[in-house]
Amino acid sequence: MRPQLVPLLGVLALAIGAAPLGFLLREQPATPRAWAKSPPEAPLAAPKPPAHWDLPARESLALLRRTTAAEAKRSLTALSSCESHAGRRSAKRRNRDYRRCATPPLARVHAFASANSHMLSNLANASKPARECRGRVLALSGMASTLAFTTNSTLRGGLDAPWDELLDASRSIRGLAAETLRLAREPGWSSTCKPQPGARPPAAPVL
Repeated sequence: MRPQLVPLLGVLALAIGAAPLGFLLREQPATPRAWAKSPPEAPLAAPKPPAHWDLPARESLALLRRTTAAEAKRSLTALSSCESHAGRRSAKRRNRDYRRCATPPLARVHAFASANSHMLSNLANASKPARECRGRVLALSGMASTLAFTTNSTLRGGLDAPWDELLDASRSIRGLAAETLRLAREPGWSSTCKPQPGARPPAAPVL
């Protein structure tokens, strides 16, 4: 072998030996990033039909009218009995005897009148009755609310008033209860508050 070829062969050997190392040190291509997939869109809910005065609303009104009338009638009887009972006592015992007799029925009147007033008002506002029906429902609700307010005022401080004032307050409550009873039993509710056909629900949006 010629002497000048020896250095050349050595250089080639070094180059060939270093080739795998260079391949390993070379920067590898980056792995393509996978894009996150969006979750599937939920199906659109079917539009709800608009509220209207239907048969369940009419039945709810009938139940509220019955309970209002029954409780108003009960309070008339109970308070009248308490007035008569206390009126036969001596002046010193009248207020005490009336308080003992009338406090439970007065508390019952306040509870039913307050609750029924709210339920009647909510029914009129949520179910969209005809104008005349709505007016009657709100009139009964307003009278029951007045009855509840007056009864609550008597329970909170009126029971300690002089007998004449206490008797007037009791009779006033009975008058409000009688008017509530009259409105609840007034004829014409069935024809005024007939169920109405429901309107078509709005069309679903097109995407």
